[in-house]
Amino acid sequence: MSSRSLPNEYPDSAMNDSERQQQFLRNLATVYGEAYASALVIVGNRTDADDVIQEVCVVLWLKFDEFEPGTNFRKWACSIAFNVAKNFVRKKRRRNFGLSDYALSRIEQIRRGGAELFELRQEVLEKCVAKLSETDRQFLDECYNESHSVAAMARSRRTSVNTVYARLNRLRRWLSDCVSRTLEKGG
Repeated sequence: MSSRSLPNEYPDSAMNDSERQQQFLRNLATVYGEAYASALVIVGNRTDADDVIQEVCVVLWLKFDEFEPGTNFRKWACSIAFNVAKNFVRKKRRRNFGLSDYALSRIEQIRRGGAELFELRQEVLEKCVAKLSETDRQFLDECYNESHSVAAMARSRRTSVNTVYARLNRLRRWLSDCVSRTLEKGG
């Protein structure tokens, strides 16, 4: 770790240190899991990924002044995580056998593509859910967001567990088809 002091000002902004720290922490919280996944894919085990993500957080904070507000913080943070992880592997490779930079880049490219596809599918799924009737949306909300067991839902609706499962499966199938059709059409 560097003994360098932390940056004091957010460029081109009247943001004070406390506001800047809060903004950084909000941004970090939204991308932490993906940055960790980026590091884990490259280093290959959780112990090393834990070490790398600590260094990534420090680097992100030290370079936060370089981040341009309005640009994609997720991509910026994940590229830093990739580079920190790659450097970690390089250092480790000097001591042991490891993957080439090319292989590491390809692995990260595949992970990033998977993350982007997941993000796109999430957006499409939200649009498909919006097409459902209000009662179907409420039913799904009960199933997934309110943590009701299927048995409890069946009791509250005075119906059988099989009926609840059948409706849930019908909605899942419809949503899956909707997402697939939408993606095939190109969005």
